[in-house]
Amino acid sequence: MNRDTPRPRQLGVATRDAPKPRKEPVLTQIASFVELFVWLLVLKSFFLPLFIIPTGSMAETLSGAHATYTCPNCGFEYPVGFHNPAGPKIVQCPNCRYQLPTQREQPGGVRLTSKAGDRIVVHGWPFDIGGPFGPRRWDVVVFKNPNEPDINFIKRLIGLPGETIEIIDGDVFVKGKDDDALHAARKTPHAQNALWFPYYDHDYPPQESSTDWAARHKHMRPRWSAYHPRWVTHGDQGGWAGLETRAPRFDGAELSRREIQFVTRVGNDPPPGRVLDVYGYNSTGIEYHDVTDVRLSTDVDLLTGDGYVELSISKYYHFFYARLYADGRVTLERRNHDSPEKQEWGATRVTLPAHPVRFALGHADYHVTVEIDGKTVLESSPEQYGVLPEVARKNSRVRIPPTIRIAAERVEASLACLLIERDVYYTSGNMRDRGTSPGTGTQGHPITLNDDVYFMCGDNSPGSHDSRAWSEQDLGPHLRAAYAEGHYDLGTVPANQMIGRAFLVYWPGFLPLTEKGPNLLPDLGRVRWIH
Repeated sequence: MNRDTPRPRQLGVATRDAPKPRKEPVLTQIASFVELFVWLLVLKSFFLPLFIIPTGSMAETLSGAHATYTCPNCGFEYPVGFHNPAGPKIVQCPNCRYQLPTQREQPGGVRLTSKAGDRIVVHGWPFDIGGPFGPRRWDVVVFKNPNEPDINFIKRLIGLPGETIEIIDGDVFVKGKDDDALHAARKTPHAQNALWFPYYDHDYPPQESSTDWAARHKHMRPRWSAYHPRWVTHGDQGGWAGLETRAPRFDGAELSRREIQFVTRVGNDPPPGRVLDVYGYNSTGIEYHDVTDVRLSTDVDLLTGDGYVELSISKYYHFFYARLYADGRVTLERRNHDSPEKQEWGATRVTLPAHPVRFALGHADYHVTVEIDGKTVLESSPEQYGVLPEVARKNSRVRIPPTIRIAAERVEASLACLLIERDVYYTSGNMRDRGTSPGTGTQGHPITLNDDVYFMCGDNSPGSHDSRAWSEQDLGPHLRAAYAEGHYDLGTVPANQMIGRAFLVYWPGFLPLTEKGPNLLPDLGRVRWIH
């Protein structure tokens, strides 16, 4: 070894040029720990408060205590709310309406194991700053319970200070201070995606109708005695095949236009299928409403031919058509029910990849969109399409389900992952004082908000106790005096009761019990951003 080469140090042997490190005094270590604790406390209290969802008012965006159940009739998995510790008496699949009794209702019934509600992180500081960081319409927000200020509520912000709010036919209509009249409030893209609820997923076709099940269980006959969602041919029988499978196809490179239609009634020549505001999360016995805002989507693989695949939906007396051509052209058209003539609203061209593309046509808040692989490529403009509030009120009194169809012409094409979704439907009617008086801000009963209050609704509209339903009996001492003095309006949330914006499900509870005991792993599949 060269003399100039330093000797390697031996472990455990002190050298003159390496003095032994000096330990921090105990008080310094304690001070560092306290400083870290204080910083974490400040972060949790003022910047990132943590909450557990207690109820199902925001289902299925956020879940309170619930179980997960897989329907034996169609294989669809869905959350079931535990509105009380004993759980529900009946489970009902939102995909095929199949009902079964639970152990609470009948010995040997479905066994449900409750999981804790979603754990969420809340931005606590933006609301304090205000301005562009303050509350926005369609935010999911946490605020103090009007009844008990020590308990927190979570809902979706619907109305802003100074606005007039009226829920008409399930949609939110607003009138700002500078507006001349009410108009439909369009959701943000993130909020709309969160509020598209699966209604019928053709990847989970039912084995039998609710009629077949009811015949064997007469003591628990479902409300839909002949409910059977599926796709059937409409008109000419040629071209379409595999409708009873998960992958329908059109074998018609030389054929003219052929259609299939979504139906829900058993029998010959069934009418268009109904779309209802059903939540598998809720107990049965709730009054359901027809929903006319829907999105139809599917994976399309255009194999041969120079034709198109077309998706079509309707909203009362308006029919909308989105076509995807084999050469990549995409069009959006509209026609009225009393005229066969179609009006083109837009056209574009996309590059079709070698694999199937996700093709979607949706209608929500009087706004029509066409999507390719999750990106909006065409949409209606306010000048092309809108509605007056008086027309929306009139339409709400008729029961016309949306007509949902798929057509093809001069192509060979296969479909997969065929899905119908519905928009949230904000219910109106008698919602206060145990259902004996009209709800606040509901149809025919608008509310004009003061300059320092907000209006809230739950995503689980029929199962949410929110601004529409709060009565005088729901007010705690912190609001009762202000109400008596005329300084507080029922159904509103004062600005000083707002806590923050929910933005992340960070620890969504544990997986259910297994045969070997509790599974202590978190259900990481439910970690997600909140919109």
